[in-house]
Amino acid sequence: MLRMIHGENTDERLSYLVEGFGDAGKRVLQMFGGKLTGSLPKSLRIHSVMVSGRSGIGKSLLLTGIAQHFGCNIVKVHLGRVMAAGGQHTGLRQILARVPIDQPSLVWLVDIELFCGLYGRVVEEFVERVKSLPLCLVAMTTRHPQRVHASLRLSCDDHVRLLPPGKHERQQLCHWYAGSEATPAMVEDAANLASGKTVAELFASIVDQLQPRHNLNRGTNTTHTNALAIPKPLTTSVSWQDIGGLDQVIEELKEVIVWPLLYRDEFARLGIAPPRGVLLYGPPGTGKTMLARAAATEVSANFISVAIPDLIKGEVGESEKALAAIFESAARSPSIVFLDEIEAIFGSREQSGEVGKKLITQLFLEMDNIPEDASVVILAATNAPHLMDSSILRSGRLDKKIHIPRPDYSSRLDILTRATQNLLIENASELLSQLAETEMSGAEIKSLVRCACYSAIQRDTKVLCKQDFDIALATASTVDQFADGQ
Repeated sequence: MLRMIHGENTDERLSYLVEGFGDAGKRVLQMFGGKLTGSLPKSLRIHSVMVSGRSGIGKSLLLTGIAQHFGCNIVKVHLGRVMAAGGQHTGLRQILARVPIDQPSLVWLVDIELFCGLYGRVVEEFVERVKSLPLCLVAMTTRHPQRVHASLRLSCDDHVRLLPPGKHERQQLCHWYAGSEATPAMVEDAANLASGKTVAELFASIVDQLQPRHNLNRGTNTTHTNALAIPKPLTTSVSWQDIGGLDQVIEELKEVIVWPLLYRDEFARLGIAPPRGVLLYGPPGTGKTMLARAAATEVSANFISVAIPDLIKGEVGESEKALAAIFESAARSPSIVFLDEIEAIFGSREQSGEVGKKLITQLFLEMDNIPEDASVVILAATNAPHLMDSSILRSGRLDKKIHIPRPDYSSRLDILTRATQNLLIENASELLSQLAETEMSGAEIKSLVRCACYSAIQRDTKVLCKQDFDIALATASTVDQFADGQ
């Protein structure tokens, strides 16, 4: 539903909306204007379009906003309305026959993939008829374009696919949605916090920023809780300063990830081709994921973490499409695609099942076809590099390997110091030095500090002591014995 703000120039609002959808928005606007105003020759006019994209991506918003700008009657058709009009294809014919042809009209078919068989033939006939109606257009929307019958797809003059908006698009949509309330800080926050998200999620984050101000203006003490508010992306939660004991690794990551993204022009001028992908390998808990997030933070990049549930789909071919969609989204803005535990999905092809082999092939295809001008880096992590398919490690793919070792004494002391910097600890220097002598990974150190804090809470004190860390060490030892089956 359009959020109209009184007193604003409608042409300016339309500009914000169309710019918020990038090239896709401009194509749809050209379709409406070209036919309804006659600004395009008859041979170039588009009479029907299929608009596809996942839920919340903005299909309804884009079509409704542009149609209202041109004063179109919107005839929205879905199977429920068809059944209410008499069912079967006769109900659909009756609805389409009542479309006003003497004034601007948009016939909008929702979930077009459901219009098959006789329904599809009726739609095809109407689309053909629309070509001779100067004030009528047809739009079909779908979340699953691959399920639309081939003849219906071919009947459309154009197919516009909506993707998550890039940073510039998010800024334009923020201006459109919030109007005069869109402060520069809000626009910047919305553009950064909703990176890689849908239009609906972007608007939810804007509402979350506007509501406290509205409550303040009303003089209430209402605490606003918005279940739809999106969390801050992972890129904002970790920085280099949060990571201890890995200074050499951080310098390597800066060279192979941060520099190429920040200084693209310099690399191009010198003819240097930076690594397309980086593999972080080492024991569990050594900080591979934190390093990936910190690298994304350093370059203000979209951090796209790919997990197994994101890829393994029940229907044939859907897993490969999910992977392709991830890379397509990443190419729209500076992005780091993070493949954690990569051996679990993209291990050796000889040992992978049918789905695994197809995913490996699709991954190679996506990595090899990343546009040259796209700021996309593939960052993968594994605890078992020996299980990796050798072809993924060749030049042009994960051609840079960085080992993340278990921390030595000085590294453990550094991690402990950073993890406890905001805590009150008795004899902190001496105690931390003693704790650093125990062999632990970075993750285990953070868990130790957390357990020590729990112990202090139980003692109803804000000051941690040796007793709290002894209890935490004992707890960790018990967990280790349980994990080893002892």
